[in-house]
Amino acid sequence: MAAVTVLVPGGMPGANGLPDAVARALALGAALLVLGFFNVWLPRGDAVDTTVPVAFAASVMLPPALAVGVVLLARCATVALRPRGHTLWTAVEQVGRRAVLISGAFAVLGPNLLMSIKSDPSPTQLAVVAAAAAVFIALDMLVEQMHASVRFRAPLRALVVGAVRLQGWMLAAEVSTAALLVVAFPALAYLGLVVTVALLLVMRQSFALLLEVRASYTSTVEVLARSLEAYDPDRRGHAERVARMCGEAGRTIGLQGRRLESLTYAALFHDVGRLGSDTLDEQPEHAGADVLAGVGFLSGAIPILRILDRAAEGEDSLDEADLISAYLVASFSAFDSRHSSGIDERDLLSNAVGSRLYASTRGAVDRAIARVEREARGGSLPEIGLADVMA
Repeated sequence: MAAVTVLVPGGMPGANGLPDAVARALALGAALLVLGFFNVWLPRGDAVDTTVPVAFAASVMLPPALAVGVVLLARCATVALRPRGHTLWTAVEQVGRRAVLISGAFAVLGPNLLMSIKSDPSPTQLAVVAAAAAVFIALDMLVEQMHASVRFRAPLRALVVGAVRLQGWMLAAEVSTAALLVVAFPALAYLGLVVTVALLLVMRQSFALLLEVRASYTSTVEVLARSLEAYDPDRRGHAERVARMCGEAGRTIGLQGRRLESLTYAALFHDVGRLGSDTLDEQPEHAGADVLAGVGFLSGAIPILRILDRAAEGEDSLDEADLISAYLVASFSAFDSRHSSGIDERDLLSNAVGSRLYASTRGAVDRAIARVEREARGGSLPEIGLADVMA
């Protein structure tokens, strides 16, 4: 707040406009508090935050120092009331990010934009507000993913693409809601703020229900994967550990979205063809891809399993992502068998699959595998479940 007050011209309101600015600040602070309290937390520690449209409105409706102060106080109150999922670093990072964006929006749009918008705004004003909201929300998401890239040691591009695929429609709705709040406020005043908060809460609830359905879906898959290992007590947890390591390595090399999900499913079911086999050395009675071929939601994993079933033949999927995924599954399966179960599973399969990759690609994948294996040996690989791996 001190930096914004000193460095941004017009950072504090004048004496004449102070009462009106304080009233708006209190209303926007209440909206931020309500929305922040209902954030949707994802398993890996990041959140789906619906407060950004109100933060954008604060950058237009308030002087920057006051807007930043409102964001800061609302975040502190949210952390105090609902500490789950919050850390000091995430709170500081969000407030700092919003302070820079609010100051930038104020500098670009100017202090009189809201005053110039009448009850019947011109198309130019609507376009300016919508474009500014889109840039504000896009930059907020981009910086948040940069922060996540540092924390998770994952490629920024993969995280941005994954966030857009998961939250794309929500981001578009946030842009329209932010523009609606700014445009409607001169005519509807605080009623417009109430309507906007209600719309954001409905949007948040819809997204939370979607995540609950996905969580139930992945939990069902997790139970099925565990049941496949009942035939061999020494292999219990093997598929989940392989899936966890594949997920970590997959993110590192840039897999995201459905590619990462298919990799996780393939890792979970890579031993399905061994049902009925007594030992690892015995030839599987069934091809894993054939066993699961009729399961629609596993269609993305079938090409990967087919590569694992017939790696030496080289007649299956030539898609590089599928080959990389199969190589990850084979490598981590052999590693986990040796490290966790004491079973000497040979690397013949991983070498057969790896030989089909370009040397540069295999080198990059091998580096990711080595890092994940070091973490697994040292016990620093996060102990998370399937739902966390796929989040």
